[in-house]
Formats: sequence, C-alpha cells, structure tokens
Amino acid sequence: MLDVNHLLIQSIIAPLVFSPIALALGKSLKEKLGWVTILPIGYSLICLLAASSASLSAGEPALASYSWAGILGGLDLLLDGISGPIALTIAVVSIVISIYSVSFMKGEEGLGGFFGIYLLFVSGMLGTVLAINLAAFFIFFELMLIGSWLLIALWGGEARGRAALKYFLYTEAGALLLLAGIAIIFSLTGTLNLLELRSASTSIGSGVLTAAVSLMLLGFLVKMAIFPFHSWLPDAYTEAPMPITAIFSTMTGIGGYAALRILYTGFPKVLENGGLMIVLAVLALITMVYGGYLALAQTRLKRLLAYSSISQMGYLLFGIAAASIVGLVGAILIYIAHSFAKALLFMISGLLSRKVGSDDLSKLGGLAGKMPLMSIAFLVGFLSLMGFPPLLGFWGELYVFAGSIYTAFAGSLDVARLTLTLIAIIFAIITAGYGLWTIKRSLFGEASEAVAKVEREPALMLAPIVISMVILIILGLQPTLITNMLQALS
Repeated sequence: MLDVNHLLIQSIIAPLVFSPIALALGKSLKEKLGWVTILPIGYSLICLLAASSASLSAGEPALASYSWAGILGGLDLLLDGISGPIALTIAVVSIVISIYSVSFMKGEEGLGGFFGIYLLFVSGMLGTVLAINLAAFFIFFELMLIGSWLLIALWGGEARGRAALKYFLYTEAGALLLLAGIAIIFSLTGTLNLLELRSASTSIGSGVLTAAVSLMLLGFLVKMAIFPFHSWLPDAYTEAPMPITAIFSTMTGIGGYAALRILYTGFPKVLENGGLMIVLAVLALITMVYGGYLALAQTRLKRLLAYSSISQMGYLLFGIAAASIVGLVGAILIYIAHSFAKALLFMISGLLSRKVGSDDLSKLGGLAGKMPLMSIAFLVGFLSLMGFPPLLGFWGELYVFAGSIYTAFAGSLDVARLTLTLIAIIFAIITAGYGLWTIKRSLFGEASEAVAKVEREPALMLAPIVISMVILIILGLQPTLITNMLQALS
C-alpha cells in the first residue's frame, strides 16, 4: 500500500521542523516548553496511528518512496508489522518523557536547547525505524546518536564529560562498522533498499555475505550494549539527565530492531547460518547473566536499572538469534515491554532523587506506606521485567524462549541451541532475584528517616509514571494488539 497521504515522512519531519522553534521559545517558556514539544511528537503519533489503521484495513504494509540521493537510491520508508509497533512505542514514550520533563527539568539552564535537541533525537529514532534505504537509515542512526550524546554532554551529571566521551567513542566505532558493512553490500549489489536486497543478495557467496552482514551486526551489538561492548552503558545512563535516561532504553533497543530488520527483511539467507546464530545466542546468554549479576551488586536504583537494561538487551538478542518468526515476535514484545517498564522505573528513580533526596537503596524503605500509587507502578515495572504473567514482559520471554526451542527441534535436533535455551531459562531467575530484592528493600519494612519525611507523590511527576504502568498492563492483558499487527502486515 502506497502512503499517498505522506504520513510516514510527516511523522519524521514534524519533530525535526519544530526543533528550532523549541530553541527560540526556550528563554520565555523554560520548563513549560515540555508541553509544547508534545505537539509535534503527538502529531507524529497521529500520523503513525493513521498509517497503521490504513495498512491494517488494506491488509498490507505502508510504503513511501521519495527521490533523494541519486545512485544511493530514494528515501524509502516502510511501516509494517515489525516497524509499526516499534515506531508507535517510540512516539508514546517520547510524549510521556516530555510530560515528565516539565517537572523534572524545572530550574535547569538552556532548556530551549535541551528540548530542541530532544526533538532531533526523537526524529532520529523514528527515521531509523521507518527507513529501509540503508543510506537514509545510517543518517537517521547518526542523528539519533549525536542527539543523545549532546543531551548527556550538556545536561548530564558531574561526570558527564567522561561518560559522554565514552559513549561517543563506543557508538561511533559501532557506526563505522555499520557503515563498512553497508558499503560492502552496496558494492556487491548496487542497491541499498532492503526489499531489493532480499533477492539481490542471493547471488552473493555465503561467506562474503555473512562477513558483510556481521560487520553491520557488530555495529548494532555495540548500540545494544551486548557483552563485551557494554561498558559505555552504565556511565551514560547514570550521568544522563533523568528524562533522557528514561528514554535511553527505548533508544538502546533500536539496535535490536535494526538487527531484526536487516536479518529478516534484507538478508534472510544469513539466518540459515546456524553457526552465526549460535554465536549471537551465546553473546545474548552471557549478556543476560552478566547484566543481571551486576544489577544485584548495585546500591543505587539508577545504576541497578542501567545494568538491568544490559541484561534485557540479552533477552532481545536471544529472540533475534532464535531465527524463527516466534522468536521475532518475542523480540518485539521484549522491546516494547522493556521500553515502558524502564521508562517507568527510571522516572521513579528521578522522583525519589528529588523528593527523598537520593535513590540509594540503603536510604529507601517503607515507600509503600508513603507513596502508594508510585509503589504500585514500581511493582508493576519490576514484575514485567521479571516476566510475571500476565504483564507484557512475560509474553516477550515466553515467545523468545519458545522461538529458540522451536528452532532447536526444527529438522534435526540442535543440541547446542537447546542447551543454551535451557541455561537461559534457568538463569532468568537472576532477573527475579534483583527485582524482588529491590522491591523488598524499597517498598516494604519500616520507613527510613528520609522516606518518613516525604509527602505524597507530586501529580505532575506521577502522571507519566501511571500512564506507562497502564500501558504495560493493557498490553499484557491484550498482547494481540501487537501480535495481530505483526501477523497482518508481515
């Protein structure tokens, strides 16, 4: 289905065009500019919903193509069962974070620049997800990375300089690997359109194709903070301003989306390389365990959640490595569940830092008695990460592991894959461990001295937290809202 109303390009351009307007309004509106940024992102959401509705009615994906870069091809955009749920998640989380920023960023300097760069960042994320021309994809990918780097470097914590530099070096190294892979693919096929590459790549030798795609995957693994490319994430998450940390999990998971898109749409032949898929599964398992183990060792909630994000990216990669449609569905569900759960939990961490004075777990305790609604959201967020039914995280883990087991039994028995899957299921208990430990220390028991002085939750900071919680619950009770879209537009 052709996007005759140009809804997809509008969803990307709206935040981009509004960015300089936000910069100009910064001095007069200050933190209230957060309300204004909802307008372009809200418009993007409306465009995406309209395009999704039209696609579902037609029973086929929405496709747009614009003349752009000559030999490199057109600006090609696609909304289907893979990109649709991801793009909608980005738009909704971005709106939620805009609301949260109104309260959290009050009193900060240079808020015109903050919200202006934030809109560029959102535009970059949406463009990365919707673009299927690899040149355009790379440009949007870079816009996303540069925007997030500036937000850390300019509005981060005391150690923001070191954290921003580390983040920039890692992510740009990953971007160069990605660019090298794209260049090789273009030299071999003469096209950068993923829909065309599906057939054009069949004539390439499997070894050369796997090497080129592996370079691209390495770039995405860096973006996902997969072990051993993970060390940038804890510092970047900890030093970033809290609203940006809250949306970073959505951004980090885009590396997983990109790997899905590249493999399943452009190069399904590479999915048949069992050795490469096993390597990805091993890296995923190590990341799941390593991130979860280090999360157990943290005393600050924000840093615990950062290491938890590393672990969750392991689950996402495990779904990709499943090399099956069931695993693909699981990876998408993990992405969405993780985006909303982490946005919720990081916003709570920021709320506690402002109202209690610290997110140090040793200074918390008894929150349930003082902040009941926030505590319910806190519980829901962690239970979703733990895969507790019927929350969305449960469905994500179920599909990821079921997809891997399905692949292990397809054809001759794949003992290595089956063993890795069983180990991953067993070690999923680590997520439950740090989740339950944090819940117990923070919500229950006698109120600490700092918590005892706290008043009820401020409504403006609580509202986006509750919105995220409600979405998690609704999607957990009705995961078919996501799976039906994937099935209808696949």
